[in-house]
Amino acid sequence: MKGVVFDILRDMIEEKFGLEGWNQLLEKAGSDGMYLSSESYDDSEMVSLLGAASEMTGIEVPQLLQNFGEFMVGEFYTRFPIFFDNCSGLVDFLKSVDEIVHGEVLKFYPDANLPKFDYDERGDSLVMIYQSQRKLCYLAEGLMAGSAKHFKQNVEIEQTRCMHRGDDNCHIVIKVSND
Repeated sequence: MKGVVFDILRDMIEEKFGLEGWNQLLEKAGSDGMYLSSESYDDSEMVSLLGAASEMTGIEVPQLLQNFGEFMVGEFYTRFPIFFDNCSGLVDFLKSVDEIVHGEVLKFYPDANLPKFDYDERGDSLVMIYQSQRKLCYLAEGLMAGSAKHFKQNVEIEQTRCMHRGDDNCHIVIKVSND
């Protein structure tokens, strides 16, 4: 996992719990907390941090991942506003993730291990078919929810298939409402 993801996690923890909270999290996880944005780190490092955060907050890891995904959107917009500004709304943005956003990420970080998305439009719903050995579909859900907030659109997000339940991939259904 790229160091930039750890940097954003640090920002979220520090925003909510201060530097002391981040240091406590690192101690509990047994981490030195030294991350360089462009470097890659073993996924087990993130697993340790999330496990420690779950213990400290009492929030289950799937919900922490969703919260983190929502937080990441603001950071991504600050760093890469063009990805958002070139889209007409949430669905347009989500359909650009696999080809455009991930394509640009790979230019900066050629060794990034990104998830793969396929898309299926079904009337007023978009189904994002998520595939990744990391099984971070809850993070993807949070990113989708955060993106909906960014575009000021109300959504319902439901995972109808999930690798955590034994499926080969995750089907995340996004229904934008006009409320």
